[in-house]
Amino acid sequence: MTPLALSAVIITFNEEKKMASCLNSLTWVDEILVIDAKSSDRTREICLDPQRPWSKQIRVIERSWTGFKDQRNFAIDQAKNDWVLVVDADEECSVGLADKLRELLKQPNGPENRAYKVHRQEFFMGKPILYGMWNPSYQDRFFHRQGVRYVNEIHEYPVFAQPAGKIHESLMHRSDLTIERYLEKLNRYTTIEAQDRYDQGQRATLFRLVGAFPAHFLKSLFYYGAYQDGIHGVVISLLEGVSRVVRQIKVWQIAQQVKSVRS
Repeated sequence: MTPLALSAVIITFNEEKKMASCLNSLTWVDEILVIDAKSSDRTREICLDPQRPWSKQIRVIERSWTGFKDQRNFAIDQAKNDWVLVVDADEECSVGLADKLRELLKQPNGPENRAYKVHRQEFFMGKPILYGMWNPSYQDRFFHRQGVRYVNEIHEYPVFAQPAGKIHESLMHRSDLTIERYLEKLNRYTTIEAQDRYDQGQRATLFRLVGAFPAHFLKSLFYYGAYQDGIHGVVISLLEGVSRVVRQIKVWQIAQQVKSVRS
């Protein structure tokens, strides 16, 4: 029986350092669709290189950046196939995951579920992270696109009509995440998250401001067992605590700015 066709969809912007490794891991799919936000580096050139092993499967569409949610929705809409695998440019599809997806797509009636959460193996400063708040990490990445839309401007996710199954074979998230890059992302993401929480009615009380750091640091370190990853786990727990308190401070800042405008 002919297996169901699969499109791997990727949204990109200036990903020349990671693009080749990502695409190399996807040469087994029927289509690789890249939605590129008009990169100024060699991302598009690498994707469209006719000498690369993915040259016959790839299609690149340029689209100005309008946010993660919009780019994801546009990507799944433009895919040629109904079954899609959503991959980020700093991820690689493991051999085990490729085999598992092919096995599901070969089933007589197709995959048992209409959507699946896929395990993502996280790395920090080159070390695989096995414990803590970052693991196990399962993300909504393999699904039939009919009726599916992404929501949220940050930490966007697709909404499914039915519960998703789980796939334990991994996407390898080999990002070059360093302290500096983490702090850059922390600043961007906490600004958006703080605005979202303020709009939802959350306010930064003194208890939240003082308690955010120790609560999340200790929760990550001991409840989620991050200490088992050694110094890397301790550092991640510290950074997670910092992230939560910065978010609360930004919620407080927004409230002060609104109060100032109204007075």
